[in-house]
Amino acid sequence: MSLKIFLSHSSKYKELALSLKLSLQAMECEQHLDISLSEDMAGAKDWRLWIEENVRSSDVFLLLYPHAAMEMGWCNYELGRFYDGKRPIVCIKNSDIPVPPPAFQSYQAYDATVEGLKKFLSELFVEGVFTNGKALNADINNPATDYYARARDVCKVLAARFTEARVKEHLYDRRIVVALHYDDGGLLNRDKTTIEGNPEGLDLLGLRQASVTPWSTVQKSLGPRGGWLTELEAALPAVTTGALPPGLAPYRSHSGLYLPIVVKAESADGIPRHLVVIFVSAGIDRLQPMLGWHFPRAMPKGLKYLVQLVRAMLRSRWEILEPRYQEVRFKSPDGERCALIVQAVLRDYDQMEQEFESEDQVGIGQFYDTFDKDLRPEVQACSDEWLALKQRLSGTPLPPGELSEVLTGLLNNNTRWLMVASRQMSSAVADLSPY
Repeated sequence: MSLKIFLSHSSKYKELALSLKLSLQAMECEQHLDISLSEDMAGAKDWRLWIEENVRSSDVFLLLYPHAAMEMGWCNYELGRFYDGKRPIVCIKNSDIPVPPPAFQSYQAYDATVEGLKKFLSELFVEGVFTNGKALNADINNPATDYYARARDVCKVLAARFTEARVKEHLYDRRIVVALHYDDGGLLNRDKTTIEGNPEGLDLLGLRQASVTPWSTVQKSLGPRGGWLTELEAALPAVTTGALPPGLAPYRSHSGLYLPIVVKAESADGIPRHLVVIFVSAGIDRLQPMLGWHFPRAMPKGLKYLVQLVRAMLRSRWEILEPRYQEVRFKSPDGERCALIVQAVLRDYDQMEQEFESEDQVGIGQFYDTFDKDLRPEVQACSDEWLALKQRLSGTPLPPGELSEVLTGLLNNNTRWLMVASRQMSSAVADLSPY
């Protein structure tokens, strides 16, 4: 009896794929495993024809998936040549990946741990899961045989090699891959163009792990913060000319400020097909002195804190509230978009608070001590009003009319804060010692 397996993998993991092939063949007894992988293809062979012949003639399709950032273009192509709804499709993935890639999520998957690999070997060789119940080598589960010890060693070696692949890939956090599609007129089709990536990259954009999302959906979700996407689209015609990747607008996420950088582009017939973008932390603390955001060393601590408060109020108005208010007021977003706007406002408020805390500006006592006693009742009133409005945002979903009302209230509350802060600033300046 012979079983033919097509081993699909990224060329980056060819050594891991070859190790898996040799390990499986080491488990053979009288039965033969015919395992095909692209590295076996002869140099002068038509590769498309080779894939067609080997994929279509295989009994089992086995995907090797060591990292969530692995490019899946060719693997998905090979799967399309194999799929007929009858033959088994299997995935071996690293243990830190929650689910297989989207095209493989409905099929059997094994974690590349010692236990997960033991289960795979048992089902492949002993239980006949992929051979209609016929065992290829029942001795693998027999402790009295050499095959049992061999299988145990194979599982340990393969698990270690998968772990090594995972560790190396930690160098490439916060990555997305853009699969570009165009309409008949050659313009970018934002609905068919998709964005996927590793968990860190997807989380940065507020997307689910292992999701494949249309460009249009991502752009709509990001709103004003997605300016870098617009710039990237405008730069696509220059990608195939050999020009350096464009400098894209910084992207402010829930976890900080990042610089989107195009690190790889693939094209066919002069048309860009795939882009790889990574997000590099802007290192805002290091950039502040260069951008003029630092304070004089001798500046009094209380005055410095007050200026930071005013800056946060101004940012809250023109970065968080004003763009969302304009969209709700004049673009009539639907209920789904309103929910995304609410999430974005709350997320940006949380991020601003985290950044404030990272500058060692913590403590409600310090906050109230910044204001003179005669201003504290107004400060308390502004705080109560802001908390009530924020609570309304956090509650049940708001229709456009009510969301516009809440955002208007937050803008008016922001004005009250600025008026109180300006009075405190006048008082603080008047207290400066004359010379």
